[in-house]
Amino acid sequence: MAGLLVLVGVPAAADPQVRCALDDPRLAEVSGLVDGPEGLQVVNDSGNPSTVFRLDAECTAVGLRAVPIDGRDVEDLARSTDGTLWLADTGDNARRRSSVAVLRLAPDGGQVITRLAYPDGPHDAESLLVPADDRPVIVTKDLGGRSGVYVAEEPAGEETALEPRPLRRAGEVVVPGEALTSVGAGSFTGGAISADGRVVALRTYTDAWLYAAPGGTARVEDVVAALAGPPVRVPLPGEVQGEAVAFTPDGGLLSAGETPAGREPATVRVVPGAEVLVGGAPASPVAAPAPAGRADSGLPGPLLTLGAVLAGVALVAGLVALVRRRRRA
Repeated sequence: MAGLLVLVGVPAAADPQVRCALDDPRLAEVSGLVDGPEGLQVVNDSGNPSTVFRLDAECTAVGLRAVPIDGRDVEDLARSTDGTLWLADTGDNARRRSSVAVLRLAPDGGQVITRLAYPDGPHDAESLLVPADDRPVIVTKDLGGRSGVYVAEEPAGEETALEPRPLRRAGEVVVPGEALTSVGAGSFTGGAISADGRVVALRTYTDAWLYAAPGGTARVEDVVAALAGPPVRVPLPGEVQGEAVAFTPDGGLLSAGETPAGREPATVRVVPGAEVLVGGAPASPVAAPAPAGRADSGLPGPLLTLGAVLAGVALVAGLVALVRRRRRA
């Protein structure tokens, strides 16, 4: 008696939808983005004051928080569950910095800077992930699609660290080779963790990559384990210099970037329900990496599942068996 093959479908990623335009000149170099009860908050990268802007639903700046200690090159923004904002002062295009830093802004107005040092020399990095244990995870920005994952050995302390705290290289994260179809497709430019802690996102200039963390991200080890798993690709076409990524409280995926000189203002876009693509809901399966189309085509590649692959194998085997039986007859 033939076995029953059950196919489990995985929803395809929707095309990004424009939420609002970043037409305020002060928001021309957005590199970090978070969403929460306070609404959208963004930060610009190097050459700009370390200021966090709070935006309304139309991307109008309705509040700001200046940081007295300016970062040298702030490249990402994260948010703890208690509302603390983490600014990743980790940019280092020339790879000359002896240490990098995270700037923490507490909801009550407190601020702490913690300096961090890589164990193997300087790196340029634009992606910060903050698990619940407050041990920051930094993913480097390397052009070849193979980047280092560095973790803090201890939680960021309550007091300012006078000496850089050591980082440890915990592994690497790799952009699937078939996705390396254009310049920037292998360079990680931002990171985020979903509100429920069950999905980790990294983005490049062309795509977002989502990693399942079914048990949550209570510890830094959970984040590292998630990044070692197979990612789901969510294409983000049409962003000239996309550098920011975040989750909405209901599991949508937000993205934004810079506005190059002479171009139309960049936009904040959302992919609704992106979290469920990788197990954000209890019964959702984990999809295998999607094969790449052209990064600038705007057409998402198909999201293949193991079930679909097995179905194809079973179908071919069945056809071969049928042909053999007919030949014998």
